[in-house]
Amino acid sequence: MLVFRTVNQDLKRPNANEDVIARCFRDKLMPIRAVTTKVLPKSVQRFQKFVEHPTRGTPGVCNFVDARTTWFDKGVKQAIADGIKQVVIIAAGYDTRSYRKDLHPPGVKYFEIDLPEASLRKQKLVRQVLHDYKEYPRPEYLAADLSKTALEDVLVKSSFDTAQPAILLCEGLLYYLDTASSSNLLKDASSMAALGSHIMFDFLHQNAWDGSEKLPGYAQTAKAVANKGEPFRSAMKQSLDCMRESLSIAGWELSILLTPRDMLAANLPHLTWREDVPPILGFYSFAIASKPMINPTEAL
Repeated sequence: MLVFRTVNQDLKRPNANEDVIARCFRDKLMPIRAVTTKVLPKSVQRFQKFVEHPTRGTPGVCNFVDARTTWFDKGVKQAIADGIKQVVIIAAGYDTRSYRKDLHPPGVKYFEIDLPEASLRKQKLVRQVLHDYKEYPRPEYLAADLSKTALEDVLVKSSFDTAQPAILLCEGLLYYLDTASSSNLLKDASSMAALGSHIMFDFLHQNAWDGSEKLPGYAQTAKAVANKGEPFRSAMKQSLDCMRESLSIAGWELSILLTPRDMLAANLPHLTWREDVPPILGFYSFAIASKPMINPTEAL
């Protein structure tokens, strides 16, 4: 994912995401690619053409990761501007937001949750690459397997303040969980989140997953992730009414729902939508759900 996240940056494409640390992580983990990119700059374009081949690849995957990164960044910035001081990154992987000063100003606390072995690998990488603690802030690392431990049980053992609102990020996660686990995670997040909290996530379209509609690029994507040992395990019905209902059951109120076309217009406005070959993957949507503050007069 680090490679996909940096393709448009390397190619100096318009509206590329601002995750400059992703390149640092990528180059440390993949030194040969780092050298190749510098010595043979056209190799990046060849890589993109390979992974986005019309029949053997997935057209739009690099733009998808690029736009998704920017969208989550914007959501965090807006939450912080609105006064939220806690950011929880669930299944953090190589997410870099905790270490970016533009997203981690003084007074804001980040919590990265990941499997114990993944968390240790991440911490080692951070120590190797991001030496200056003042220049690159740090999160509180929480090692846990959320398939065995409830989110609330993980956070109560940390410095997380359940009385204060937070923004929770589930980027590229829910569709790798089975339906019950995905639903339970949303419910667990709601049960421990204070009023004024938000959760951001992307999700796979039900009609692509169940095969009721053939969407460009889905079959190749599903095969690729399955070959990596991480098959798609769940999806959601993407209509506004269905999302409102499912999130309400989980204890959230839908605030924002973006279709792939919406995502393209908001974050890669220089590109034009095409139904036959979408510029970004057309089988994911994006949502922000909230626990609204109660107006005292409404409670009477």
